[in-house]
Amino acid sequence: MAWNALRTNKLRSFLSVLGITIGIYCIIAVYALVHSIEKNLNDGFSGFGTDVLFVQKWPWDDFGNGYPWWKYLKRDHVSDGEADQLRKILPTSVASMVGFQFTSSTKAKYKSNTVQGLKLNCVGYNYKDIQSVEIAKGRYFTRDETKSGRNVCIIGSDVASNLFGALYPIGRIIRSDNRLLKVIGVMQRQGESIINASADNQIIIPYTFGKTFINYKSDKYSPQITIKVADGVRLETLEWEITQRMRQIRRLKPGEDEDFAVNRMSMITDVISSLFRTVKTIGLFIGLFAVLVGCFGVANIMFVSVKERTQEIGIQKSLGAKRSFILLQFLIEAIFLCIIGGLSGLMLVWATFQAGNWVLHSQMDSAITLVVSSGDVLFGLIMAVVVGVISGYLPSFTASRLNPIDAIRSK
Repeated sequence: MAWNALRTNKLRSFLSVLGITIGIYCIIAVYALVHSIEKNLNDGFSGFGTDVLFVQKWPWDDFGNGYPWWKYLKRDHVSDGEADQLRKILPTSVASMVGFQFTSSTKAKYKSNTVQGLKLNCVGYNYKDIQSVEIAKGRYFTRDETKSGRNVCIIGSDVASNLFGALYPIGRIIRSDNRLLKVIGVMQRQGESIINASADNQIIIPYTFGKTFINYKSDKYSPQITIKVADGVRLETLEWEITQRMRQIRRLKPGEDEDFAVNRMSMITDVISSLFRTVKTIGLFIGLFAVLVGCFGVANIMFVSVKERTQEIGIQKSLGAKRSFILLQFLIEAIFLCIIGGLSGLMLVWATFQAGNWVLHSQMDSAITLVVSSGDVLFGLIMAVVVGVISGYLPSFTASRLNPIDAIRSK
């Protein structure tokens, strides 16, 4: 009966659905957009390793808490020697790999081709085991090449295509800041990264070679010791072990503050999630105003529907229809309207995001991908049902309370 009523009054039903469609579109579009940006950021940072701890001079989570920043300045940067000591004294039951790395900026040249603004990543032999390095052509460093500091390199896919074009890159010699590097590998293409951390524009060399021309003990080179947790071990356990061993290496007295920081990616992702939770709340509050307009529209249409079908309600009640039957009849009609509007709004959001992705990727070369998750769809449908119940309850309740005799006699 509710469905027939909607089909009979097509224009009125369409206008009601349109109001809900706009409302659901506004709230889900904002919600999904914020969720997409949050997911892109978290995925970008998680790519560095959720099972890896980073020992550095600066902490990632203490800024803004009133901690004197000048105390951080007095700290010494971590060194490759400390990494070697940690590798020896950390129990293998808690730490599977210990590495050392630092970064710089560089440019590369091959014959007349030059590529500017590249990241020079100086790493150890086990870097590939701590953070994923997928080789598309060639190979990774050997242990001897790393230990002896050979001038070999692995380049990103964009570096290879810009320098060599269709030429086979393996074995060719490139010049990086007036230093000759032999290309032994090309990394698998990763694509753009929202945090500008893609390996496509990187050159990786052994840190033992990088030390020969870079004084890495400076903030701009970000030296760090990377430790990968062993299977089945919690990060908190490994963090405690690292803290104790580093205190031992740096000969800190009991009660003396640490002069190093043990960081993890969750420090950044937790801050991002907390920030976006606030943004989602604000967006939800704003979107509710659009839904509220649609809610009033559905309630108004339902009151009109009750008015038009007053005699029908009276006949139903005189034939024995209970109040709950009349209430459900009109309530289901309102919910139908809102679900149809909700599905239309979700389809509109999906279409908008598909168009947005096309513009972002093909026209703007952006790393952001807009997605409508299953959680967003479920939230939109639940919101549509809730709006249907809220907007349809009062008209339905009014219809269920009509006196059958008065209803039949109404004109």
